[in-house]
Amino acid sequence: MKRLAMGLGFGLAAGVAIMLATAPMAQAAGWGSVHRYVKKTGNCSGQEVLASYYHTGKRTATGERFDANGNTAAARTWALGTSLTVTNPHNGRSLNVRVNDTGPWGLSYRMGARLDLARGAARRLGMRGTQYVCVG
Repeated sequence: MKRLAMGLGFGLAAGVAIMLATAPMAQAAGWGSVHRYVKKTGNCSGQEVLASYYHTGKRTATGERFDANGNTAAARTWALGTSLTVTNPHNGRSLNVRVNDTGPWGLSYRMGARLDLARGAARRLGMRGTQYVCVG
């Protein structure tokens, strides 16, 4: 394996290092760099929105207990109780989420996030960080 890596040369090794480094960089660099690394895919038949996810909270705007592993979301664009079909355009995974909270707020909203998924929903969609998703 070592000989193979040495024989491939610096170009391939550098390319692999760049690929591995750039994927998590947007998350590590924070909201200030999100638009530098996260772009719309253009693969959505519906609306493509920037989505983040959260895992802490006590009560939602509907009064129910927040479930970090639930198929729920916070949104200011859609009314409470709305059921949304959310699809990850990168892998095709899709699920229905119910809007039970308001948000996103603060810097994430100012930077363009319009949907805040519960961590469990984001994991089921295969999200690794903030990204654009299809909402239908």
